[in-house]
Amino acid sequence: MKILVVSDTHGDLTFLNEVLRKNPSMDLYIHCGDICLAPYEVPSPLAVVKGNCDYFEYPRKLDLPSGFGNIHVEHGDYYLARTDEYIKNQKCFIYLFGHTHSKKAYRVGETYVFNPGSLTRPRDGSPSYLIIEINDESGEIKYEFKLI
Repeated sequence: MKILVVSDTHGDLTFLNEVLRKNPSMDLYIHCGDICLAPYEVPSPLAVVKGNCDYFEYPRKLDLPSGFGNIHVEHGDYYLARTDEYIKNQKCFIYLFGHTHSKKAYRVGETYVFNPGSLTRPRDGSPSYLIIEINDESGEIKYEFKLI
């Protein structure tokens, strides 16, 4: 399974459309919030959660099934959403969040935790997104932060 993860694009479609065009063969396309677009403006096939700057109706959280457990997605604007205890309580295989505009990759117990950074307003120096690849047989995770 191949997953493309973006976050915090704040209404700018330039890089978002470029990233989608460069990665046409993903199984899932996920936006971790602060897309700042009306639902009819969102490029297909992005699954989007609501960020603290989003005024349109998007779900606050998504749990997407994988063969090895749920992929939990939320913006992460509430501090508790980024604590180890909170992440463990989600009982997910992968936990994805945005909000901080900084790339992150670590584990909390058995859960893989990722933040793709920001495509348009990075706070860690470079616009970025994330590609996650899950081996369908072993569940082994490979990931790569891509820079624009």
